Amino acid sequence: MKSTAIILTVATVMLFITVYISGGMDLVAEGLLTAGITASRALLLIIAAFLVIGQLQVLITSDMIKSWMQKFSGSRGIALSSLAGGLFPGGPYIFYPFIAGFKEKGIPFYLLFSFVSGKQIFDFTRLPLEIGLINPWIAILRNVLTFPVPFIMGLISRRFFPRGVTGASWEERDQQ
Repeated sequence: MKSTAIILTVATVMLFITVYISGGMDLVAEGLLTAGITASRALLLIIAAFLVIGQLQVLITSDMIKSWMQKFSGSRGIALSSLAGGLFPGGPYIFYPFIAGFKEKGIPFYLLFSFVSGKQIFDFTRLPLEIGLINPWIAILRNVLTFPVPFIMGLISRRFFPRGVTGASWEERDQQ
C-alpha cells in the first residue's frame, strides 16, 4: 500500500508540473475543479457501497460461507462465482472492498479470482450500452468468445494456487 501511495504521489506531482507548464495556474485550477466535481459525484456511491459491504460482511458469517463452500466447491463454485462477478453491479471501488471482506472470511483464492475475472470479462451491466452504442452482433460475439475465460482462469488458479497467493516462494509453498 505504501509503494502504491508513493507511485501515485509521484505521478500526481509530475502531472501537476506538466499541466502548469502547459497552461499555467489557470489550467491547474481547472483540473482541481474537475477532480472535485468527479469526487463529489462518486462520494455518495462510495459511501453507500461501503455501508452495503459492511452489512453483508456482518450478515454473512464464516459458518455460512463454510456451508456454501461444501455445496459449491470445485467447478460448480467457479462457475457460480464467475457468473456472480458478471452480475455484480458497480465499479472496482465497490467490488474490490467486497472481495477483500470475503477474503478475510476464508473464501478460497480461486473463487475470488473467478469472481473478479467474471466481473472484468462479463460485466453484464455493460451489455445494454454495448448493444446500443456499438452493435448488437459485436456485443453478442464478444460475450460468446470470452464466455469461457473466467471459468478457465478459475480452474487454472485452483490448479496452480490451491492455497492462494501468499507471496511466498515456490519452495516455501512446497514446504507448507
